[in-house]
Amino acid sequence: MRRLGDLARVASLLTIFAMLLTACGSTGGTTSGSNGNTSSNSQSAKKVALVTDIGGLNDNGFNHLSYTGYSKAKAQYGFPEKVIQTQSQNDYVTNLTLAAQSSDLVIVVGFLMNTPLDQVAKQFPNKKFATVDGCATAAGASNCESLPNVAPLLFKEQEAGCLVGAIAGQMELDGKAKIPQLLGKNTVGVVGGQSIPPVNRYAAGFKYCAQKVDPNINVLINYSQDFTNPAKCKDVALSQINQHQADIIFQLAGGCGVGALDAADQKGVFGIGGDADQSYLHASVITSAMKRVDTAVYDTIRDFEDGKFTNNPPKFDLAHDGVGYAPPSKDVPADAKQKAEEFAAQIKSGALVPPENIP
Repeated sequence: MRRLGDLARVASLLTIFAMLLTACGSTGGTTSGSNGNTSSNSQSAKKVALVTDIGGLNDNGFNHLSYTGYSKAKAQYGFPEKVIQTQSQNDYVTNLTLAAQSSDLVIVVGFLMNTPLDQVAKQFPNKKFATVDGCATAAGASNCESLPNVAPLLFKEQEAGCLVGAIAGQMELDGKAKIPQLLGKNTVGVVGGQSIPPVNRYAAGFKYCAQKVDPNINVLINYSQDFTNPAKCKDVALSQINQHQADIIFQLAGGCGVGALDAADQKGVFGIGGDADQSYLHASVITSAMKRVDTAVYDTIRDFEDGKFTNNPPKFDLAHDGVGYAPPSKDVPADAKQKAEEFAAQIKSGALVPPENIP
């Protein structure tokens, strides 16, 4: 009987020891910091999807920038990648529906998805959506709907357009005497993809500030009706250069707009990029109007992960580094750089307010 009692005590001790091991090991599934919070590279319980517009991830513009912000958030929060690249506008509803069915937050890229987004967001009221450059717009309506599960990610593109417009205006004011590459007709061109608000805000700021610097400058604004085919934008830019002697071309057409910059380089005139720094394309690209879409997407996902999603985020502006312009090239004279800096300071102070609509 004594031996059985000893065995019982040993068994009890082994049971207690096993329980202690289990308790100690219960936190082993995640890595924690000193404050006890789960580390940023752990697997997120929330799922986030990205649906591009037809320009795709290689548009050198806002689709690519959206993916950059998405990838940064994915690396931090560990959610599985779900990226749907839209091939046709006919696929908008299908792609948004697929994303909503498998995700908690859907990042929607592009103004052209406003009405499809409105339809899908209403079908999935418990899912969250954030849309770059757009909002939810009911069929047949012209204004945004304020849906509780849709966050419009909007930018003050007119401020970025103003700064590169100031550079173009000052260069035209300086003239051929100072910048021999100019054609001497005091004309610049804007090549837009379509006449939609984000494009027109860029163009409005560009024209307004170029004319503020040089009241006699001629600003051409034409549209390719395309955001993907570089040949179409190249044709528009060549027309501006050959027929009107435009010697600075500002592209606002995504992947199509690369063709406009190609035309400028081919004809020996200057180009200005759109959305992202596009100086890598050609040495003739003297600066770019920049929209920090990557920051907007990352911030939105971060807020969602932190439980701070809002359907009314502030517009991304110059004062908060939401828009800006790329460092000018060596072909931009000091007075043009200074003019852009002066206008930037005035915008931040509220002394200069570039218009949203083309003057």
